Amino acid sequence: MERTTTAVMAEIAAAIDEFRELAWVQDDRARSNAAIWLDQLFAEVTTRRDLRRAAAEALQLWGGMGSFSDVCCTHVDHAVERLRRALRAAQSWLLREG
Repeated sequence: MERTTTAVMAEIAAAIDEFRELAWVQDDRARSNAAIWLDQLFAEVTTRRDLRRAAAEALQLWGGMGSFSDVCCTHVDHAVERLRRALRAAQSWLLREG
């Protein structure tokens, strides 16, 4: 993954879309709500600083709500891992504007 804010935001958006689609297919309200929350969280991100802050807030879901940690199948596991990797990339000090 390229280390620019634009590339990382695109990967986060794609990961959220995949996550949302699987939640819809499985009729999983908790994950659907998490996807909506993530969309809203990243909607106003315009700078590297905003992106890092939003990623840090999103990563808190891993420890609290269980929306990510209790995966039920390999498809969901893939979507969750993709999202986690994208959020972690957003926190990298190597991330460049652009």
